[in-house]
Amino acid sequence: MTDGVPPAPPEKEVHQDEASKVLGRVAVGASLMVAARFVIRGLSIIGMLVLARLLVAEDFGLVALSGAAVAFVEVLSVTNYGLLLVRERQPTRDLYDTAFTLNILRCLLIGLLIASTAHWQAHFLGDARIAGVLQVVSLIIILDGLTSIGMVRLQRDLHFDSLFRFQVVSKVVAFVVSVILALILQNYWSLVLGNLAARLVAIPYSYWLAPHQPRLSLRNAGQLLQFSGWMLGINALTTVDSQGPNLLLGRLLGLPALGTYQVAYFVAAMPVHEVAVPVRQPIYAGYAEVQGDRTLLREHFLDGFGLLAAVMVPLSVGIALTAPEIGRIALGPAWADAISLIALCALYSLADCLAGFSTNIFFVLDRMRPYVKTLALLVLLRMALIPLAILQWGVVGMATVMVGTAVLNAVLWHWQTASLLGHRLIDIAFEAWRSMAAACVMVAAVLALRTILPDTALSLARAAFNLCLLSVAGAAVHIGTQYLLWRLAGRPKGAERRVLSAATGLMRRLGWRVLAPATRAGTMKER
Repeated sequence: MTDGVPPAPPEKEVHQDEASKVLGRVAVGASLMVAARFVIRGLSIIGMLVLARLLVAEDFGLVALSGAAVAFVEVLSVTNYGLLLVRERQPTRDLYDTAFTLNILRCLLIGLLIASTAHWQAHFLGDARIAGVLQVVSLIIILDGLTSIGMVRLQRDLHFDSLFRFQVVSKVVAFVVSVILALILQNYWSLVLGNLAARLVAIPYSYWLAPHQPRLSLRNAGQLLQFSGWMLGINALTTVDSQGPNLLLGRLLGLPALGTYQVAYFVAAMPVHEVAVPVRQPIYAGYAEVQGDRTLLREHFLDGFGLLAAVMVPLSVGIALTAPEIGRIALGPAWADAISLIALCALYSLADCLAGFSTNIFFVLDRMRPYVKTLALLVLLRMALIPLAILQWGVVGMATVMVGTAVLNAVLWHWQTASLLGHRLIDIAFEAWRSMAAACVMVAAVLALRTILPDTALSLARAAFNLCLLSVAGAAVHIGTQYLLWRLAGRPKGAERRVLSAATGLMRRLGWRVLAPATRAGTMKER
């Protein structure tokens, strides 16, 4: 101590403290986004069940067909200006205004294009009613451009509680209005007008949550258009990567094979869609906040990857292990061919999720050119292998290629990310090895247990019993193994420490302090 002034803390401690604060805020934001996803999905399921009793299948099919007519145009025209605004260290008012103006122009152009071709599309699709639906859809798209650009500022500042409210309120309005209109109109217009009502409420609500006086400007159009040019290429490649296998499978083997694959993928990829996808937005915002400090960014990335692996590995591997039971319960005996596909799709979604975790690093560091080049090569490789696999081994062959190319993608993306952030591939493996090892033990335990259980195909009740028993046993083995490995490794920082801290906090609120001593001991050791 000099002249009564305490010495500054070591630089390493400062870095760790800043990283912990950012990671804590990102974790809260990620939790809110996952919660919003579950609320929205729950309302969607409830709404579907209610509306299914008020409407007929033709109504849903008509709206779905109308949506398919505009989906491809929307995907290719997504600009993602929000990514650039979040990435900028000090975005100016002009940059926000330019993004707002270009977004209005984009939505106006798409809306007018859809409205002007509505009758032609209705004639092409063979139903005159589609024209009216498309005209309302075009109005919804135009209105979407009026949403407050200040919503991006909420993401920048990690205010995901407001984004949570915005998403949930919009869904609740659509749900309530659709049900009321379905009771009154008894036709497909209730679905369309419900979405329109949600947009009419969401626009003023966005300005209440994120005040921003709209002003037209094109001062920074060059910077934003250059970014959107890269996004156009990325969106096109992503569309080919996601829809190309479906088109090839349907063309080569027919609609039944495509339908089986689609149903299997929907069941198997649910953990990715409900957990991994919603957290990408807060993770990107966290990266943007520390992008100027490569050390903090690297720590943030590695810590986040370890936490993602700890959650996604047991979920996806668990689905693959219990595919026979899940298929029997969720799909029925008529979908027996989908069981092997569920297991493969679960492994594919896991590898794809772990590979995609590195995507935000390229965006936040403005490495768009190498990202697009690598993505193009990987998509080209997958599209070249899939037809060969389909012709040789059918839909199982295609799913196997999807798994193999996803693993290759994960290695290549993380190898490039390591070169950008200055760590090694072994550091990535170190963050996830306990989760992977615990999953291997879980696989052995579940397969051994399955040998003494009756056949799942005997009855629905037996399948449900087997699923509960295998799930509980697998979860217990995985958690116990990973905890043991963590203790043997000296209780290092990582996903286990964060999960235990969160669980301890929850248990303390409930008056249960069993895990508190272990967590406190680990904390004292770290200090």
